[in-house]
Amino acid sequence: PSRADCDAPALFRVLRADHRQLEARAVWLDRQRLQWPGAAPPGDGSRYRLLHAAAGGLQLTPGQPPSGHDAALELAPLTTALAPALLDRFPHLSSGARLQLAEADAARLPTLLRGQLLLAQLDSAGLVLQATALQLAGALDDAYAAAERLDDLGLSVSPPSASTPSTAFRLWAPTAQRVWLCHFADDRAAAADEPPPLQRDETTGSWQLRLAGDLSGQFYNYLVDVWVPGSGLVRQRVTDPYSISLGAESRRSWIGRLDAPATLPAGWTQAPRPPALAGLTDMTVYELHVRDFSIGDGSVPAAQRGKYGAFAQPHSRGMQHLAALARAGLSDVHLLPVFDLASVPEIGCVTPVVPDARPDSLRQQAAVMAVAARDCFNWGYDPLHFNAPEGSYASRPDDGALRVREFRQMVMGLHRIGLRVGMDVVYNHLSASGQHVHSVLDRIVPGYYHRLDAAGAVERSTCCDNSATEHRMMRKLMLDSVRLWAREYRIDSFRFDLMGHQPREAMLALRELLAADNGRAIH
Repeated sequence: PSRADCDAPALFRVLRADHRQLEARAVWLDRQRLQWPGAAPPGDGSRYRLLHAAAGGLQLTPGQPPSGHDAALELAPLTTALAPALLDRFPHLSSGARLQLAEADAARLPTLLRGQLLLAQLDSAGLVLQATALQLAGALDDAYAAAERLDDLGLSVSPPSASTPSTAFRLWAPTAQRVWLCHFADDRAAAADEPPPLQRDETTGSWQLRLAGDLSGQFYNYLVDVWVPGSGLVRQRVTDPYSISLGAESRRSWIGRLDAPATLPAGWTQAPRPPALAGLTDMTVYELHVRDFSIGDGSVPAAQRGKYGAFAQPHSRGMQHLAALARAGLSDVHLLPVFDLASVPEIGCVTPVVPDARPDSLRQQAAVMAVAARDCFNWGYDPLHFNAPEGSYASRPDDGALRVREFRQMVMGLHRIGLRVGMDVVYNHLSASGQHVHSVLDRIVPGYYHRLDAAGAVERSTCCDNSATEHRMMRKLMLDSVRLWAREYRIDSFRFDLMGHQPREAMLALRELLAADNGRAIH
């Protein structure tokens, strides 16, 4: 790759097209075992082969021998019972062929998973009876279990006291063939240099790079070469899923430390914080949307209306109202989503002009829908980056440090009047999947972060594409993210959107981690 890949308008480039796509009906259970629901076990001369092509080009036509593969691995019938952990994880799978790879072939998994893989049932003459793609999450979770223990995913800038300052990057991308770093001096500058490659860690499936110097205040993207079913070998330009802040419109990830002076509002270190509550029954909750709170409040400076900064105006009508409620017994303000979201343009958003028409007229709705894609308002239940503050509520969305500082000012303002701060968090779905412009995770590890149906399509039970927090690294992302908000932003409580979509075990583990991190109950 070159600087042109870092600066190109398009977010991805197809390096080797392959638009043939089979349904993914076979499921990896772990690195060695697979199940194909509905398929008959091997017998009567039929057998199963796992076919691999590093550069794509597999051809599996019923009645024809398979072609285009560089490896054909035999799968034997699984004759032993599945471990209870696998039965618990995959209770939804219907009966069908249960198969296993030889141990020597399973050891080749890191290579196999980085190319095109298809599973075929062949007759006694070696002709294709049927074929399917595979759902890979079980294999990835088993092969790269060590990744769950990583504590440096994302960005690490050395402390100011370091004798040799450096900036380190780590991205989990086990199915990627290559990864490079795009580095930018600011939010809009062209790439600073030719993209250097990241090095792969075979144990965790992550890629890492350390550059000399403290690059705080600058920005970065990744280039990821990865096989995408239905597209081929694709070079993706993506932001970091672990971004702690961003530039305008979430185009680039910000480099910096969350303890840097530019991120700390005056008095943050010593700021008072309301005491922990004895229990949930002591909570009295006021739900609040950041933009709605002050967008029409003339007592707030115009530049801060609808922004985080409105909560740092103690004499505004809105803050005086909340202070009065706190004196009357209100304990918590629950903020509708304030993580980085996809639906509101951070620059150049518009407010619809609603006509004064009859109550039963369609003109009002038509006016709103005409600019819906550019509207300054949305509830925000469409996460783009879980760990970064939303930019449309910042006075300058292109300033990654300012987003953080103004968010903390909001928390300080609410804490100062005795109100605890709760966040509405949405880990049950993502704003998009596949090659969509608002897809981040799925373009880095295709097919992993989303819950898939029996045919391998992304499950969509509500507004958006569901995530799969039962998968090891999506679970880790959720736990790491919530802990970051509690630790770095002093969030006191979390309201989980559709908590029933998360494994109970994960929620209990998160509660214990938060209590240990903070030394106080997080509700």
